[in-house]
Amino acid sequence: MQIVIPDPKSFFTERGGLHDARIRRIVWDAIARAISVEVADLNANALGLPEYNGAEPGSILFREANDLSLGCDAFANDIQRMYDVEIEEREGGRYRCTLLISPGGRLTFDFSEVVLITSPSSAAKAGG
Repeated sequence: MQIVIPDPKSFFTERGGLHDARIRRIVWDAIARAISVEVADLNANALGLPEYNGAEPGSILFREANDLSLGCDAFANDIQRMYDVEIEEREGGRYRCTLLISPGGRLTFDFSEVVLITSPSSAAKAGG
């Protein structure tokens, strides 16, 4: 299932900046001008809390991505997690995204649209 996220800033704030979500893959498609971030659990920030709806693996696809900057020593070990996702609104319907990666890294880029991609079974499980 693919859902265009109309308000990226609110979406990531409501999901706690994807804090503690284990990163499975980050893909930059230079030809399509897209960045995809696949995580093991979109709900990881609520793990252990009553509002935790269970694991929901998924991907976040950022379209019309440009002005990419990556600084990362997070790949020094096998586990990388999201620390936070910061979204800044820009002019002309564009956004600036900063993905903070734990234990140490940062991916920053501009984009125009973001899409949530989940499997139908995880969407039904999460009530969506």
